[in-house]
Amino acid sequence: MNQIEKLFEIDNKFKHTRLLTLLCLVSLAIIAITSIIFTNKNVDEFSKRIYVVNKNKQFEAMVSDVNQNRPAEINYQLQRFHELFFTISPDPKAIDLNMEKAFYLGDRSIKRLYDDLIERNYFRNMIQGNVVQTVRIDTVMVNSSVYPYQAQTEFTIYQTRATGNTTKKGISTCILEDVVRTTNSPNGLLIRDFKFTSTDTKNTLEP
Repeated sequence: MNQIEKLFEIDNKFKHTRLLTLLCLVSLAIIAITSIIFTNKNVDEFSKRIYVVNKNKQFEAMVSDVNQNRPAEINYQLQRFHELFFTISPDPKAIDLNMEKAFYLGDRSIKRLYDDLIERNYFRNMIQGNVVQTVRIDTVMVNSSVYPYQAQTEFTIYQTRATGNTTKKGISTCILEDVVRTTNSPNGLLIRDFKFTSTDTKNTLEP
């Protein structure tokens, strides 16, 4: 009996040792996986930081996901384009400079609209009439949940001349696509299929 009891005791000790070994291995695996996840998370957060040193002073800047700021960039792109394209002064060089900047923000649909205005002597009449045209953006509606992004802009055009002022309501529609960011297109967006209509012309004559 003593011999059999010793055998059972050895077997139980072996089982306990094996169970303890398995528990240690599982614990080590959990610790290793947790460490890897924690390390990757820290590396990802650190990669979103930019450290700028200026005269021995260190500044930290956080970099967020580009998609989080896309609606704001689309809004700014559309406002900037409308200001460039529809702001007109009786100075051909100023008009050409604005149009050159506007062309970088869109495709050939913008150039076609510009050529159409040229054929209708729109800019020539503005220059000869000494008209100053400005634009105010009223509403920008963007559907950024689908791609390409869809947008509609409502704005007001003001024309000032010696004989009086004219106010027009404008509505434009377009889609926007992601492109490489450049100096001329810092938002990395390209306006496509731009369409424009104006309505509600109101004239205010000066006495």
